Amino acid sequence: MAAPLSSGRLVALLFVACTRTVEFVDLHSGSVLTGTRSLWHRSVSVSLPTGETVAGPYTKLTAADIGAESLFFGANINELLGRHTAAQVFGYSRLINERGTAIEMIFSSDWLGHGHGVARTSLKEEYG
Repeated sequence: MAAPLSSGRLVALLFVACTRTVEFVDLHSGSVLTGTRSLWHRSVSVSLPTGETVAGPYTKLTAADIGAESLFFGANINELLGRHTAAQVFGYSRLINERGTAIEMIFSSDWLGHGHGVARTSLKEEYG
């Protein structure tokens, strides 16, 4: 019989259960962005093909997030993510690392962590 979960073990289990893998693929070159997304902390960390890492918070996607300085400014978000995502969580993140490389991500996912999205970098790369 398994031992009951203590509150410390339960919290640790929740943190692990709320972390999901992130992967975006450049359809032209095949290069991959990989990282993690934490539902609990609403944060995302991604490793770029150059070896650079970007990390920071993501927010619930709203029209106010996509301003003139955005790499997605003027994009049709429903077209990028698809119309079948209405029951899912939408996220937006603009991350800039210490070298000044920016990456923006728009994604949708269900509570189990399955989803899709688009990422653009200031280096003019696009990932899906």
